[in-house]
Amino acid sequence: MGLSNMAISRLSQTWEKLPSKFRKLYTEFESLIDPSRNHRAYRLSVSKLQPPIVPFMPLLLKDMTFTHEGNKTSLDGLVNFEKMHMLAQTLRTIRFCRSRHLVLEPPSPKSEGDVKSYISCLRVIDNQRILTGMSQKLEPRRS
Repeated sequence: MGLSNMAISRLSQTWEKLPSKFRKLYTEFESLIDPSRNHRAYRLSVSKLQPPIVPFMPLLLKDMTFTHEGNKTSLDGLVNFEKMHMLAQTLRTIRFCRSRHLVLEPPSPKSEGDVKSYISCLRVIDNQRILTGMSQKLEPRRS
């Protein structure tokens, strides 16, 4: 996915040309999204932020799925309040992320049009064979 895709990460000559401050920034972001210890680095970083925050929704949905599927809803005919508490905590996290509105100046019509024009020209290539071919064309394998 993204810059960690093999077709991109193999481009050693290209990576070497990138200014060191951007390589360092990429390394910091990479460590931030490290999935080890249940995304501990990301969770700690987000916990220090003030809203509004755009949360990484796949992680929160994973939390809710594991909570729901990994715990019985009732135990001995009684509601499993521990499960409900865990689900509620995830929902509180989502609500906290949007507890304050972001106030932005509306974009000028020209800049909005430029952005729309740029986005309409973008192409997404999600075929790994095509990406690998493009990568090898840029930097052929060394024999």
